[in-house]
Amino acid sequence: MFGSAIVEVVIGLAFVYFILSVIASHINEIIAGALSWRAAELERGIRKLLADVPELADSVWQHGLVSGLSGKPGRGPSYVPSSNFAAALLATLAGDDQAPLDAQGIQTVVSALPQSNVRQVLLTVVNDAGGDLTRIKAGIEGWYNAAMDRVSGVYKRRVQLVTLGVAAVLTLFLGADTIAIETTMWQDQALRTALTGAAQSASSAGLEDTLNTLSQFDLPLGWVVLPQTAFGWFLKVIGLALTTLAISLGAPFWFDFLSKILKFNPEHWPSQQRREAQRLRRPCLRTAQHIAGIPTTPAPREYSIRA
Repeated sequence: MFGSAIVEVVIGLAFVYFILSVIASHINEIIAGALSWRAAELERGIRKLLADVPELADSVWQHGLVSGLSGKPGRGPSYVPSSNFAAALLATLAGDDQAPLDAQGIQTVVSALPQSNVRQVLLTVVNDAGGDLTRIKAGIEGWYNAAMDRVSGVYKRRVQLVTLGVAAVLTLFLGADTIAIETTMWQDQALRTALTGAAQSASSAGLEDTLNTLSQFDLPLGWVVLPQTAFGWFLKVIGLALTTLAISLGAPFWFDFLSKILKFNPEHWPSQQRREAQRLRRPCLRTAQHIAGIPTTPAPREYSIRA
């Protein structure tokens, strides 16, 4: 199809890695959801932000504008927009039974807080706002967003470790040996052509259909045929390790790789596939921008695997 066996092998391998990465991403999502990692990291981040005034941290976390965002009873929210945090903080400072504070009232209440980093930050925000309530809220939101960036870093490091573990388990379960797959594709022109065609047609089919196509190919997956020599086992281990590392790079990496080679044009995709592509292009498993509900800027490299 591309006139080069090497190119077709590269595309075929990338397509297999992409499909396996999608599967690993969904497993990550299940694990993160079951263990409520995002909610736990978010709560830890907010409490750390307000740690100098523990009662303030408790009140903000329990405020309806924050706790009300939880999707399930008994669980904390997995994301809190910065506007909700700012409103909950100001309402807590004003007291539940009082009317919303103006800029002068906020300065008075903040000045009454115990000496702490929280008091210092809030006073700086209020003073810089020059009596403008909108600017005070924006300053608090910016403070919160910066803290959520740090939460994002912690969460992504955890997810990367889990992704590597999931990739290893998935590779061993499927017996996905990169060397064996590459050798089979190199020797079988029909298989190369079929995988290359599947990689191209993936843009016009739903993700579920694309996943199903993997089982249609005669790939050397599984543990039916085992190596008979020590050198054979050495190659097997190397092949499994290569697959594990490739899967751990994530679906966004392989999606972009295939996009560049095959020159996918997302603008011409069906709406369902465009939505899937957008999901694949947000960094893995929800960054703090998703956790915190911060409006995202076009930073295409991430899989929204929510874990």
